[in-house]
Amino acid sequence: PSVVTARPYRTPRTIVAIASSTGGPSALLSIFGKLPATTTAAFVVAQHMPDKFTRTFAERLDKRGVVKTVEASDGDLVAQATGFVCPGRKCMELVRSGAELKLSVTPAAPGDRYVPSADRLFHSVAASGVRCIGVILTGMGDDGVDGAKAIRAAGGIVIAESQETAVVNGMPGAAVRAGVASEV
Repeated sequence: PSVVTARPYRTPRTIVAIASSTGGPSALLSIFGKLPATTTAAFVVAQHMPDKFTRTFAERLDKRGVVKTVEASDGDLVAQATGFVCPGRKCMELVRSGAELKLSVTPAAPGDRYVPSADRLFHSVAASGVRCIGVILTGMGDDGVDGAKAIRAAGGIVIAESQETAVVNGMPGAAVRAGVASEV
């Protein structure tokens, strides 16, 4: 597992789980560039992207802002002001280990319609017991909608990108149509 912080471990107050596909890298670069230095949240990203590009994309996000961002590895510790991009061709879930939150990075399961699976990530974030925010950005398909229902059921909020700004309105549009978006 990679170590993303030398500071003492601090449980994030909020987990922000982000789903994106076509058009997502530009949107994510914009978001990560605007995060405040005072953030106590952790960010976990399921970006539909080939495995050859996720490490360099995580490095770009890391350079863009204040959140220490890496390509996720199995067992990574999720702390305040850290960010993780799911490796391509894998799925990522948040798991509680005592007082700590860690990542489980595994091959796709037979039932995963999308890889990485935002639905699996969102379900695990909803079950973590930590305040959660699901963000569904631009992309084709409906990945994230089922997991967004779990986030809402856990008392979290779900933000869907607007049709006006989404490169492809499939994923955020599906969230709006399903009635799971708290905000657009």
